[in-house]
Amino acid sequence: MIATLTLAIASCSSSKDTATKGNLSGSWVISDIQVDVPNDYKVVNVFDEAPYQDFKGSVWNLVRNGKGSFTLANGKKEDIYWSINGKGVDANFQFKKLNGEKAKDVTEGYRLPVVSVSEQQFVVNSPVLLADGSTKNITYTFTRQ
Repeated sequence: MIATLTLAIASCSSSKDTATKGNLSGSWVISDIQVDVPNDYKVVNVFDEAPYQDFKGSVWNLVRNGKGSFTLANGKKEDIYWSINGKGVDANFQFKKLNGEKAKDVTEGYRLPVVSVSEQQFVVNSPVLLADGSTKNITYTFTRQ
């Protein structure tokens, strides 16, 4: 009975606690994108790259040492440096596009709060600041390839 209770408690704990470079390393595809912005608000470009729709089906290769890349469905590839910042409810997936530079020389990037992590999937939010000062999210679901 104690073992069952321990297993039940462990399975109820947040999977967000497992957001580490070790378990996010690998090849991922963005399998779903949910947009929580008003219909009259148009999101033109995300990650200073392309419309969010262009990221559905993109492949992200995340190497444990922080190197990585993403390739859009149209074949455009960007080298990135990625990491996990924070733990538990404060975990963020962050990356910066290298554009041929060394990671240490790139000062700007993107920080996406981690919503959930499992062995086969992780979900992040990309906050969007609206003109009225409120914040909504674009939610990206990554599925392991």
